[in-house]
Amino acid sequence: MKKQVAYILFLFVLVSFAGCKKYLDINSDPDTPQFPDPSSVFPTQLAAIPYGLQRDARYVSRWIQNFAYNDVASTANIGWDQMGYIGASDANGDIWRQTYFGLGQNLNYIIDNGIRNKQWDYVGASIALKALLFQYATDYHGEIIFTEAFRENQAFFKFDSQELVYKGVDSLCRLAISYLQKRDRDTTRSNLSKGDYVYGQTASWIKFTYGILARNWHHLTNKASYNADSVIAFCDKSLAATGDDFLVPFDAQKNEDANFFGTYRNNLTFFRQTNFIVKLLDGTTLSGSNAFSNRDPRIRHMLAASGDTATGNGGYRGLDPGLGDPLFTFTTGVNANKRVAAPWGDSIYNNPAASNFSANFKKYLFGDKVVFPVMTASEIQFIKAEAAFLKEDKSLALLAYTRGINLHIDFINRPFFPRSNGLLYNQNPISAAERTSYLAGPNVRRSADSLTLSDIMLQKYIALWGWGFFETWVDMRRYHYTDIDPATRLQVYLGFSLPATLSAANLGKPVYRVRPRYNSEYGWNAEELQRIGGFNSDYHTYETWFSKP
Repeated sequence: MKKQVAYILFLFVLVSFAGCKKYLDINSDPDTPQFPDPSSVFPTQLAAIPYGLQRDARYVSRWIQNFAYNDVASTANIGWDQMGYIGASDANGDIWRQTYFGLGQNLNYIIDNGIRNKQWDYVGASIALKALLFQYATDYHGEIIFTEAFRENQAFFKFDSQELVYKGVDSLCRLAISYLQKRDRDTTRSNLSKGDYVYGQTASWIKFTYGILARNWHHLTNKASYNADSVIAFCDKSLAATGDDFLVPFDAQKNEDANFFGTYRNNLTFFRQTNFIVKLLDGTTLSGSNAFSNRDPRIRHMLAASGDTATGNGGYRGLDPGLGDPLFTFTTGVNANKRVAAPWGDSIYNNPAASNFSANFKKYLFGDKVVFPVMTASEIQFIKAEAAFLKEDKSLALLAYTRGINLHIDFINRPFFPRSNGLLYNQNPISAAERTSYLAGPNVRRSADSLTLSDIMLQKYIALWGWGFFETWVDMRRYHYTDIDPATRLQVYLGFSLPATLSAANLGKPVYRVRPRYNSEYGWNAEELQRIGGFNSDYHTYETWFSKP
């Protein structure tokens, strides 16, 4: 009843203001138009994409063991390492917020005005972003609001099945491509070259949209309906080179336009690389030895080395989830140098530049002015490799797998980025000799017969580490974290272990979904949440539809 009264009062306020329109008509001022051109709205939508992804990555990154928390005394934060959650909180709610509040109606505005003015490029790109956000949201939460999303004059909203949302994303992608391919655009008005600082032209948006389709169809590998040929066809139409990568750059001139993972914003202070990624890159997992000769050349560009470099792996250390860093409190002596370093650089243990912009403290994607990837050509090749492997075309799988590794090295070696964003390689790029040696070494398969599912998935994990958190989480759930590859009788994710202690709320089960955003759904849409089990204490462990047979 209170909600209904509040809603009626809200309508009354709207009607009252409508009656005063002649006194409050903001369109009377040409300098503050109420209906801005899509070209001026679209850049804000691109800038908003990392908002939800990077914030929620603080939690998912721990479930997939990209990162772990180094302070075991912080019980609330260690709980995320143990696949837990915080109740009655909006933690983990930023993808939801961006889908329905941050970009939702703004994208609808661009689409509606773009159709009215025949700005088909803006229409197609905005529909593609809508598809992207719904894909993230359903993979993250499971059942979500889709068919009733953005309906006006409605207080309660129905949650749709994940199967329906997946079909809806497919339809949105096809609609986006149809608009992007239209040629009767109003050429008297601005096009993407003005408002789009990611691509600036429709051909790349078409490739990106096919990439969303590739993800959408490939997530269903456990279904009898899985169609590897269609996935491969989508990949072949998608991103093919590093110049096709969808990268959101940052200007780093104020808090809002600085990378969330940089030192200025200070969001990774207690985050540390895990043993899982260290052992993938130092040779332990893929070659069976962390001898220097087995080291992946990408390790020095991606991971932070500890000050003590006299160890067998050259100072690259990691944490196991939920255990923290036993040397966390050391500040002097040799043990201080053995602590796991912070993501911003070698031998850095505390944030050296909080609230100060500095180009001196950054490594890989962790800096104030470095890009945040949303999709890369390397990822697309690993999708293709797995699809080809599953259809038993191992020759094609090997080609895509090898290309995926090379494209990730190309990504690290890229000599420039949009808006003068920082380079990713550390001091010098990976040399041709280093690349050749690695590809010829024991970490990489060179024959179709020797290639395994683990090889593909672990190299994909490396290529997505530090940015592709949500796609990696989809992959790990598809293989139920610790599934065995029947061909090798070994785990698909070799070296990966669930936390030694799972959160008490999990009832002994790993996490499979995130609860809907607390303040919008548990406060206002409780009846629908009750219907889908959203109030059950272990709701976050319910397996999602996409990963089931």
